Amino acid sequence: MTEQADRLAAEYLETGTLSGLPRDHFIDGRWVAPLSGGMMETFDPGLGRAYHDFAAGDADDIDAAVNAALRAGRGWGRTRPAARGSMLARAAALIREDAPRLAVIESLDSGKPLAEAEGDIAGAARTFEYYAAAANTMQGDSFPLGHDYLGYSIIEPVGVTAHIIPWNYPLSTAARGIAPALAAGCTVIAKPAEQTPMTALLLAELLHRAGLPAGVCNVVTGTGGQAGAPLVRHPAVRHVSFTGSVTTGINV
Repeated sequence: MTEQADRLAAEYLETGTLSGLPRDHFIDGRWVAPLSGGMMETFDPGLGRAYHDFAAGDADDIDAAVNAALRAGRGWGRTRPAARGSMLARAAALIREDAPRLAVIESLDSGKPLAEAEGDIAGAARTFEYYAAAANTMQGDSFPLGHDYLGYSIIEPVGVTAHIIPWNYPLSTAARGIAPALAAGCTVIAKPAEQTPMTALLLAELLHRAGLPAGVCNVVTGTGGQAGAPLVRHPAVRHVSFTGSVTTGINV
């Protein structure tokens, strides 16, 4: 990992940025420019300077992501658990393959030491591996209720889930909420912290590469007020995963 990380660090010091970083939302399996055209900057806390710009999302972008998630949910919820688990296992492998780049980007975005970021990325891969295995255990049960009677329990996905991701552990916290939701057959819309948006966007693309159908995992970037609030208030969102301040949690 060190050799590749060194190359990326050299590229950053020479150019002031990294090649291939996303700028747009990831909605319905593709990169989508913000409908308002608004952009924001992400900063390197270590050097105190902006190194990339990205989409400033709003309620219209959230609507687009929710509609994509609703469309995808009809098929994803009926996908066999073993097939969902296989895709999550593939995602874990892709995270490990791309770990050096993800760790450098996480370090730039959050300001944490590279060694700590490497541990976070490895933890995200393990989370996906865990829920890849757990997906195949998600099943209902039957209960004898007396002569000629049998009760059944059926496990069904809740639908569209929202994930508000903090700045301090961006990818590992995203994995902690997104992986179980996908394993259960739910669709996902993530809104990463505006200070650390990059790895969540790259995760959505990676999940699509792992085989997830378009619209199953979406990421909309922007501020909490402009993008996060309309996401958690959207009537089609059935579950919210949130990590953040007490004040914001009360509002959610």
